[in-house]
Amino acid sequence: MTNIAAIRWLTQGPHKPPLIQYMLLDQHLEYLIYPREIAVTELKQDVYDLFKHIETLSKDKAFKVRYKSINRSYGAHRQDSEKFHILINRLLKKKNLLEPNSRTVSLLKKENLAFFKNALYLLDIDCKTRGNAFIAHLWTIALKATKKQINVAIKKIWKARQGIQRMNKNSTIKFAEFYTHINFHTEHPTNKYKLNAFNF
Repeated sequence: MTNIAAIRWLTQGPHKPPLIQYMLLDQHLEYLIYPREIAVTELKQDVYDLFKHIETLSKDKAFKVRYKSINRSYGAHRQDSEKFHILINRLLKKKNLLEPNSRTVSLLKKENLAFFKNALYLLDIDCKTRGNAFIAHLWTIALKATKKQINVAIKKIWKARQGIQRMNKNSTIKFAEFYTHINFHTEHPTNKYKLNAFNF
């Protein structure tokens, strides 16, 4: 398994600069670059600097890039969104990193997003502290956690945290128990359920 870089373009309206959020995961789904965000000042240079950061931290390890962009401009203040989309595609193509599924079309919303966040939190991935909500979206992009693929993505992280290569009867039971805890917390968001009480 190669390293995975997740990149997200986020607009903030006509009066604030857009953000580029990104992270880099190693083959064990541990952070090489902790999720961070930068305010865009010079689009081309910012994107080049971002890729240099990813390449430097990946060292000689191969990596793939998965990203979320907006491929149309919606008004004058969103033209930079289209420029980012074109730029990142050209850059990925130039570096032989562009794949058919590199781009994430849509992110998780509402109930699906809440469920995924609870799973991440139980897996010691902080996406609930103030200012960290975007981290869940980066993990969604990195693992292609679409509405139909949430279970697959969660299991992939869980297996990595457990050091499991292949599921057996015991690990299947243990994962089912873990999934029950996600459901419980999702169905009871206001209770005093102690997430850290479980040692998975």
